Amino acid sequence: MTEGGWLTLGVEEEYQIVDAEGRLRAHIDTLMQAATPRLGELVKPEFIQSEVEVGTEICADVAEARREVTRLRATLAELLEEAGLRLASAGTNPISHWHDQKITESERYKLLEEEMQDIARELLIFGLHVHVGIPDPDLRIEIVNEARYFLPHLLALSTSSPFWLGRNTGLKSYRTTVWSRFPRTGIPLEFPSHDEWENYVELLIKTNSIDNGKKIWWDLRAHYLYPTIEFRICDAATRVEETMCIVALIQATVAKLLRLRRQNLGFRKYPPALVAENKWRAARHGVAGNLIDWGKQSEVAMRDLAEEWIEFVDDVVDELGSRAEVEYVRTMVNEGSSADRQLATFEKTGDLSAVVDGVCAETVEGL
Repeated sequence: MTEGGWLTLGVEEEYQIVDAEGRLRAHIDTLMQAATPRLGELVKPEFIQSEVEVGTEICADVAEARREVTRLRATLAELLEEAGLRLASAGTNPISHWHDQKITESERYKLLEEEMQDIARELLIFGLHVHVGIPDPDLRIEIVNEARYFLPHLLALSTSSPFWLGRNTGLKSYRTTVWSRFPRTGIPLEFPSHDEWENYVELLIKTNSIDNGKKIWWDLRAHYLYPTIEFRICDAATRVEETMCIVALIQATVAKLLRLRRQNLGFRKYPPALVAENKWRAARHGVAGNLIDWGKQSEVAMRDLAEEWIEFVDDVVDELGSRAEVEYVRTMVNEGSSADRQLATFEKTGDLSAVVDGVCAETVEGL
């Protein structure tokens, strides 16, 4: 099913570089010098010097993506440990303040800061992005239109950012709120064809609104350079098992939507405003909450939606070789997300450093 570039995977994870107290530490230049000989172009600096991004090679299946994610995490964790630092994977750092961060020396980031001002400087957030290969450009747009429905469900599973600037925000994903301040974010618009999508991008470039399609930062987008669609809604997932479950669910959902199209059975498309209602619920309550089933016009517990989701993709997961990863979603909804575990640690200890310790331990669990 993944032949010819179909349903291939690329996984990008943004990690925190933290010290013994759990605070973010500017260390990217030193880390890049140590990591590049081993990881090449798979490791990249980000906007702030206390963040590092890695992206896997193009992977044929979930098993290969798991090997890549594990290798990248393990390598960075080892290099940071040698420097007395740690790797943490979560949507926000509970302790650190954006005031104290150093911006990475790069022309691109200087221009971004100049354009966005404090909105860019406050960007102390970390995400998980997943690419799925769809070589046909018009199908890419059609699948984006349909797959938008699942974005809140993915966000709920990934929630890992309940703390911001030393406070319990009351949200399971505060990263979502911080990121929403940027322009051209949120649930994507519907486009009838790839040509219409390209016309939109070209119009924004022509009017000096953006310089390329990279600055359309929606929660899901047809990538402007690669023959992929990119899911961008998720907080950084803390455990490798959580990352792999999300990756597997995304790939299986896209595979199922493609199969339905081949059978002339479309999946119902919902307006962005309705998807956004569920996105708010996911950010606020995570896996403990209810989302709205717009077909039934009623609230449904995330736990029940997970079972429906497993059933929805049941006829594609064995072909993809990802049944175990997909069914891990039951563990995620039953045991809670990273945000739930962070909040439980804080309730027990009253100590945000202990929260970061827990995140760091889970980030490298099983590596």
